[in-house]
Amino acid sequence: MLWNGWGDPARATPLPDTVTGLLRELLGVAPREAAPLPLEEIDVPESPLDPDARRALEAAVGQRARDVRTDAESRIRHTRGKSTPDLLRMRAGDVTDTPAAVVLPDGHDEVLAV
Repeated sequence: MLWNGWGDPARATPLPDTVTGLLRELLGVAPREAAPLPLEEIDVPESPLDPDARRALEAAVGQRARDVRTDAESRIRHTRGKSTPDLLRMRAGDVTDTPAAVVLPDGHDEVLAV
């Protein structure tokens, strides 16, 4: 899944000229010239999660360190939702709301523990 859009990029198809013409004519919308910022070019600050907090989260998910993620890609992929305003901010490289960590609990009890 795209981090900054919807759907499978391998299945993307361009809009027909008639549709882009209508968008331009009726709404004044032109096709986007610039590509979105690539994921690896987004400057994500280090996670502010301190070691004690990380250990507590790992304990909550059964000591599975792999289920407490602080890497840039995981944090970017879990920043905001998939609404149009959210996606536009993400495509522009705005990651001001990036979480400190992404926690992947496995079931009800672990959710409560987190």
